Amino acid sequence: MDNRLFKSLIIISIGLLFLRLGFILTTMVIDDEAYYYIYSRHLAWGYIDHGPLIAFLIKTFTTIFGENGFGIRVGSVVLLTSLGCFLYIFGKKHFNQTTGAIMSLTVLTNVLFHTNGVVMTPDVPLVFFSFLFIIFYYMAFFHDKSWFLPAGICLGFGLLSKISALFPALGILLFPVLMKSYRRILRQRYFYLSFVLAFIILLPFIIWNLQNDWTFIRYQGAHITEGGSIKTFLELWAGLGILFGPILFAACFFLPFKVLINSKNLENKTEPAHIYFALTSVIPLIYFVTHSLFFRFELNWPAPAFLGGILLFAIKMGEIPDKVNKKFIIQIVYSIFLVLLVTVQTYFPFLPLKGKLDITNRYHIFTSFPNELRNYLATESKFKNYRIVANNYQIPSMVNLYIKPELEATCLSIGYHKTLYSFLYPDENLSGGNYLYLTTGKNFPDKLKRYFDEILLLRQFKSIRRGKAIAKY
Repeated sequence: MDNRLFKSLIIISIGLLFLRLGFILTTMVIDDEAYYYIYSRHLAWGYIDHGPLIAFLIKTFTTIFGENGFGIRVGSVVLLTSLGCFLYIFGKKHFNQTTGAIMSLTVLTNVLFHTNGVVMTPDVPLVFFSFLFIIFYYMAFFHDKSWFLPAGICLGFGLLSKISALFPALGILLFPVLMKSYRRILRQRYFYLSFVLAFIILLPFIIWNLQNDWTFIRYQGAHITEGGSIKTFLELWAGLGILFGPILFAACFFLPFKVLINSKNLENKTEPAHIYFALTSVIPLIYFVTHSLFFRFELNWPAPAFLGGILLFAIKMGEIPDKVNKKFIIQIVYSIFLVLLVTVQTYFPFLPLKGKLDITNRYHIFTSFPNELRNYLATESKFKNYRIVANNYQIPSMVNLYIKPELEATCLSIGYHKTLYSFLYPDENLSGGNYLYLTTGKNFPDKLKRYFDEILLLRQFKSIRRGKAIAKY
């Protein structure tokens, strides 16, 4: 391997590690992270919108580092950094050092995975454990069957993060079925034992759903079938193309299909390992592409479809002798540019973007909570026994994290989808009380007025960024 590539890996990895640590120390958590923090305050084997692993991760790190932004987020830095090290070791041992460096750098520098290193959401353990079980199953198929056991464990944890870990697993399951020379695997008990282990790990989540009227299944079923259009389809895949980078996106999207098509050519002896990684990507790609034609998807949802493609991309790049491919260099430069662009925009907004178009506003729209709102509540002691309510999950979650009122703030479900708060504080149990209603904008929502006997405006305040109001409450 070119020694410059290894030096670049070390320098970039350390630089990004310090960048991420600095970022989580100096920015507010976003509302989704605060919501998952509420999970950790009410540990359970399942939640209406996700599995329990994110709650246990946050609970672990906040127990060590405190219930603050750093404690919530540091786990994301730990998992992404560990993943980068693991990918390098795996690639070096089973392919070559260049492949290991490319695997590690491709993931560590990409802005989507970088986000997983500074924002703690279920995507963090999903990506971590999905990469692990894809790699461990590879090692079991091609080297030592004992790797089936850790592969099954990681698959179970991946499913406890997000059920979408199932899609790469389907590709893995198909590999020994489709590959005649590997059908002997179907006669090995370790292969089946791995899926039994995954099921055992997932079982508490299944039981929780059974006990709660299949809440997760019904909610997610409604969530993933929200109406989409050609416009939302193009926005999704164009957005992913920009964030992954045109080179990596094209490789992850087309290379797995190319490998499988070439494998049917008798004159072309495709490496079985290439076919394996291609299957872990093609199966989820088919699902996400076809499903997104009819339903609206968020940018992070198709992430599992790209993991096998990334490994395949790195393997192909690593096969080029003596020098690093220019395409890879362009990809890394592009990825680092996006990471730095988002970071600079977070602290020093220079791009002429407003509102939701500037995604970095998410780190600033609640800045008035730990300052102005906290001070108001501290001086108005008469409201000490009033519970703060809102009609979305974001506001009470940020209140509970940054103000920590004696009575936990909650989210109403009036004309709003159910959340964790719907289980903790059902609307019917709130009847007859006095509340501090906190809302965005200038006015009390008209649709809620009939649920209150008397409404009194107490205070208006703003979250300011660079001298401009970006949110009003």
